[in-house]
Amino acid sequence: MPLAKLRSLLGSGSLAAAAIAVTLLSPKAPVSAQDVGAAAKAAGQKIDTGWQNGGNYKPLGDPRALRTVKDRPLKIAWASFPPTLRTDGPYSNLMQTRTLHSLLYESLVSIHPDTEEYMPQLAKEWRIQTDFEKGKQTFWYRIDERAKFSTGEPVLAKDVYASWWHQVQEDRNDPSGVVVYSQFEEPVIVDERTIKVTTKKMNWRLFMYFSGLSVMPEKYIKIPGDEYLRQYDWKFVPGSGPYLMDMSTLKKGESLEMVRRSDWWAEVNQLPWALNTFNFHRIKCVVVRDRELLYEKFKADEFDHYRVIRAQRWVEEIPKEDVVINGWVKRRKIYNQAPHGFSGLTFNMRKPPFDDKNVRLAFAHLFNREKLIKKVFFDQYKLVDSYFPGRDWGNGDKNPKIRFDPDLAEEYLFDAGYEDRDDAGFLIGPDGKRLSVEFVYSGPSSQRLWLIIREDFKKAGIELILQEIDYSTLTKNISERNFSIHFQSWGALLFPNPRTSWESSLADKKNNNNIPGFKSPEVDKLLEEYDLTFDRPRQKQITKKIDELVFQECPYALGWYADYLRVLFWDRFGHPEKWWSRIGQDLDLQIIAYWWFDPAKMEGLKKARSSGEKLPQGQVEQHPWGKKAKN
Repeated sequence: MPLAKLRSLLGSGSLAAAAIAVTLLSPKAPVSAQDVGAAAKAAGQKIDTGWQNGGNYKPLGDPRALRTVKDRPLKIAWASFPPTLRTDGPYSNLMQTRTLHSLLYESLVSIHPDTEEYMPQLAKEWRIQTDFEKGKQTFWYRIDERAKFSTGEPVLAKDVYASWWHQVQEDRNDPSGVVVYSQFEEPVIVDERTIKVTTKKMNWRLFMYFSGLSVMPEKYIKIPGDEYLRQYDWKFVPGSGPYLMDMSTLKKGESLEMVRRSDWWAEVNQLPWALNTFNFHRIKCVVVRDRELLYEKFKADEFDHYRVIRAQRWVEEIPKEDVVINGWVKRRKIYNQAPHGFSGLTFNMRKPPFDDKNVRLAFAHLFNREKLIKKVFFDQYKLVDSYFPGRDWGNGDKNPKIRFDPDLAEEYLFDAGYEDRDDAGFLIGPDGKRLSVEFVYSGPSSQRLWLIIREDFKKAGIELILQEIDYSTLTKNISERNFSIHFQSWGALLFPNPRTSWESSLADKKNNNNIPGFKSPEVDKLLEEYDLTFDRPRQKQITKKIDELVFQECPYALGWYADYLRVLFWDRFGHPEKWWSRIGQDLDLQIIAYWWFDPAKMEGLKKARSSGEKLPQGQVEQHPWGKKAKN
């Protein structure tokens, strides 16, 4: 299905290919296309891929999948109920609604979640024409003549045009959509099922930006903004995807249910990307605001699966639970090769003391990640040494390993002019002021981490003042650059977009991802080259160099990440041998897309619980895709 929210492409992770959960940016280009493209670019010439259809690709679903259980919904837990069901407009870019949109709508072209190659969806064929002299591209799409909306109406070129038009209307109060889709000239309807669009500039990601457009029927969305915002606040525009919402189940603030379509066009026509996927007849989304309560509800069998966030629970609590000991609930840590974002202490480089690189490096060497991972996280996480961790886009193997080293930190602080201490033992800078920094955070659960690291900073002569504030205030302060240091976590794109995080022009602007205020003319040049580079190996060379240069300036004291998903589930599911896709990130969507209720397992679980019989637990750690690429 489509990118449920293309605005998230501007900097954070996003959903795509309906619960297949792969970020839609750009696929692996064929080697021949890369070679031709490089030569054409050098000569200022044109290239034309001709019409493509994805060739023979591996089906996504498991042929063993069943859809015979119809009297039990798959229950999904939400921490809160979305303030609107709209795909666009204010408050629409939330994980809950993106999940629903991924089940309702489809895009033109997708990416195979295992091979990362182009794959058809609503468009059965596509064509890319590149004019290096003019610095533009033209994308052509032929809509599959079998594609239909849930209303029974065919998907036509006019619907694609209207879907683009909808995104660029400012009266939707959705500036991110306007920014993304204003990069294209007005699309041209060639015939009833063919449309073409030309970019206003050259950027290798623009093909999949347009290809990831959620396509909706013209007659429902080509309406004034105020009417759209009002009419679709609590109902959906019809889509072409595998599910519908059962409006009779909508309980605002509490729950809603999605119903599997029996006439989904892609399945009716036996398309490989649709067969044996989305095997649950009903999906019920229920609000449980407290995660402790959710855990208890899961153990009481009110939910079928539970994602484990806390390392302490995973290591200490769960192995002792009766339902796990008996094997009725399976415990799995499943690794795949999904992209991962980075995390760490974010320094505001716009003002003292973090405008001094020596101070930043000192703080990085005093950030005792090793202690936190061992003492608090039970050795469940990996250290981050790159701004592109976990895949081969970063320079983690070659970047210096910054580890806890108070002696080296002392040298950096001395070089920054912090030579003496006051009577309380805190360092005094060249300005005669104590080295005192306010650390802002939100949520009491993380306080235990900051209390631990505060002691290490205190020993080094740094006063770290912990300030807990509510999340909305924290978000506002960070967006307005009203902070000194805080801990930031980022999602990740399948294909990186470093411009949104590191471009110098963003450094002194508010409300963007360049939170530290990083500036580098050399990085800016690489960002320009990256956007214009169509050769995948060269793209990776560029991001590695960007990673190296950013790492040298230390805008963050990098943190940790996990390259797996931890899940508990009652033993009533069937699933593929490899569990889910190679690059899938969202647990709920992966289960919705690939798993199914197995009647035989359901009966076996029922008998075991009734008799007290134990079921085999099986292997906890799963590495279905082999070892992950290094940083």
